[in-house]
Amino acid sequence: MSRLLMLPLIIFAISCGKKDERIQVIEETDLTPQQIDSVLDEYSFEYSRIVMIDSIEKVILPITTQRSSGSTFPRYSSKFDSEADSYPNYWNFIFYDIKSGSARLLTKKKTRISEFETNFYRVGPLLKKSVLYKLADTDFNKDNKLTSEDPLQLCITDQDGENYRRLSPITEHLVEYHIVPNTDKIIYKTLRDTNNDQKFDVKDEGIWYIIDLSKDSKPIELINTKERKEIENLYFKQWLVKEKEEPAI
Repeated sequence: MSRLLMLPLIIFAISCGKKDERIQVIEETDLTPQQIDSVLDEYSFEYSRIVMIDSIEKVILPITTQRSSGSTFPRYSSKFDSEADSYPNYWNFIFYDIKSGSARLLTKKKTRISEFETNFYRVGPLLKKSVLYKLADTDFNKDNKLTSEDPLQLCITDQDGENYRRLSPITEHLVEYHIVPNTDKIIYKTLRDTNNDQKFDVKDEGIWYIIDLSKDSKPIELINTKERKEIENLYFKQWLVKEKEEPAI
């Protein structure tokens, strides 16, 4: 019998009634090197396609996860849900300098990375040399897990992975972002947990921000609280209140 089968494992249940396999969590932490190797043989990680950095001798090597070698559905199956609790699109990046031969990780903190973007065109000089990430590294709902229920934030580094900076609020979920053409300004939208249920859904308020990276400034809400309230009241009066019918003549 395989040594792996002797290890106590917990398989997390799948949301929405699905039964796709998840990464399993080892209950025991005091394992021998041989036992650890056995687990890694079964649940290895993968290096994704490299990204060449324009005009400089650097590459980015994304690291993702891989299903068990005995999984019913392969890693890139159409049945695979990239937003599943245990499967981030990426969990780290290697930044490699071709000229010096040096390599470094983006972070040593457990992180779920949903998307990343670099090699920008029609942007300001700072963004031209940057990498943007949509990632989560904070257990917002305090369930001792880092899952898709924890909020994504917009983050930035240099193209060598240095000078990490979080651009959006850590307690809000990033929905989308847009770069203002030919500038170092970014406009983005988040969901704020306005009902304090530790979830991010249609019941929460969408907030738009703008941040100017050239000034090292903090994000500014496009529409402040007072203005949002005025818009809400206007919407209520114009579209939710039933209009009085004119009396027949």
